[in-house]
Amino acid sequence: MFDTEVEASLQSGPPRRSGRLFASVTTVVLAAALVAAWVLWARGAFWAPLRVNQVVETSYTVAGPPPALPWPAQGQAYVDVEGVGRLGSSGPAETPVPIASVTKTMTAYQVLRDHPLATFDDGPTITITPDLFAAAKSTVDGESGIEVRAGEQLTERQALEGMLLPSAGDVAPLLAAWDAGSVPAFVDRMNAQAQALGMSHTHYADPAGIDQNSASTAADQVRLGERVLQVPTLAAIVSMKSADIPVAGLVTNTNELIGVDGDIGIKTGSTSQAGGCLLFATRSMVGSVPVTMVGAVLGQPGTPWEILPHALAAAHSLIQAAQHSLVTATVVHSGSTVAVLRQRGHADIALKSSSDVNVIGWPSLRYRVAVSPGKTLSVSSSLKTDNVMASSLLAVQ
Repeated sequence: MFDTEVEASLQSGPPRRSGRLFASVTTVVLAAALVAAWVLWARGAFWAPLRVNQVVETSYTVAGPPPALPWPAQGQAYVDVEGVGRLGSSGPAETPVPIASVTKTMTAYQVLRDHPLATFDDGPTITITPDLFAAAKSTVDGESGIEVRAGEQLTERQALEGMLLPSAGDVAPLLAAWDAGSVPAFVDRMNAQAQALGMSHTHYADPAGIDQNSASTAADQVRLGERVLQVPTLAAIVSMKSADIPVAGLVTNTNELIGVDGDIGIKTGSTSQAGGCLLFATRSMVGSVPVTMVGAVLGQPGTPWEILPHALAAAHSLIQAAQHSLVTATVVHSGSTVAVLRQRGHADIALKSSSDVNVIGWPSLRYRVAVSPGKTLSVSSSLKTDNVMASSLLAVQ
C-alpha cells in the first residue's frame, strides 16, 4: 500500500507537453487561416461585385476619305450637323467681319427672350409713338425697310416678321427701343447675350447691321442659328416665305432658298462692307433619320446687286454637297458581344447589343464607343463628346 500523498504524486506524473504543443499549433493554423481569409476578402474573392469590361473597340471611324465640299473662294463659311459637329469650314475662322442684316437674328432672339411668344400667339400690341417712330427713321438712307407710320399699331409677331422677312432696317431699331427703352440699351443686351452664348468673336454695334462694326464669324453665327431653332416661334417666322403686315402690306422673304433642299431659314444680309451673307438651316432625311444642318456664308463679293445672289448660290452648293456626304453607319450590330460581366470565382457572362446601333455622319468621322456600368452601350461623335448620338441596352446571353 502506498502512502496517499506519494500515490497521488506518482499517478499525476510529469506535465503532458504534447497536448500543449497541439494547442499551440492549432492556434497558429487558425490564425494563418484567418489571415488568408482576410486577404482573400480584401481582394474580393467572396464578395467582389460584377464588373463590366468592354471588349468592343472604343472608337469607330466611318470608312472613306473626308468629304470635299465646294467652299467659297472668298469670305468665310461654316457648316455644322446638329448633334454631330462641324462638317467643315473655310476662311479665317476667328477673324470677325461685318455681317450686315444677319445682325437682326440676334435682335429677334433677344426680343423674344425679353418678350416670349407662344408659337401661335401675336404678343402685345406695339403702338408707334413719336419716340419709336424717330428710332425707326434713324437708319441710314437707302437701307431696306418697310413703311412705318406714327400711330400705327403692330403686334410683336408682325414687327418680327417685318424685320426678318424683308429685312426691314427701320423695324430693327424700333423693336430695340420698344424692348429696352433705347437703342443703345438694347445693343448692350445683344452683346451680353452673345457672350452668354459663347460667341467670343462677335460684337454688335447696332440692331440692324447697318454699322459695319457689327461683326462676327461664321462659326459664331452658326452657334446662334442653332439656338434660334430651339425657339419655336422664331424658327417658324424665319421659315416663312411671306407675311401680311399692317400698312406695309404683303412682305416677302429675301431668302430665296426657303423650301429648297429642306431650307428653313434663317437670315440674309448684304452691304458693300459686308458683302453677301447668309445664315441658313436645313432639315432633310438621311435614310429614315431627320437631320438638321446649320451653316453660314459671309463676305461674298460682287457688285451691290450680285453679292446676295452670290451668297445664296454659295450656300446652296454647300447644302447640296453636305447633304450628299451624310451617311448612316452601323457601329455595332444586333447580337454582337460588346462587353462581359466578370466576378472572381464565376464564369464570364457575355453582354450583347439588343439592336443595331446606327449613327449619322460622314466618311472619316470618328465616334467614341463606351459601355457604362449600367450595361448601356453609348456612341457619341468625337466632335461633340457631350452628346450621345445612339445607345443600346445590353442583354445577357
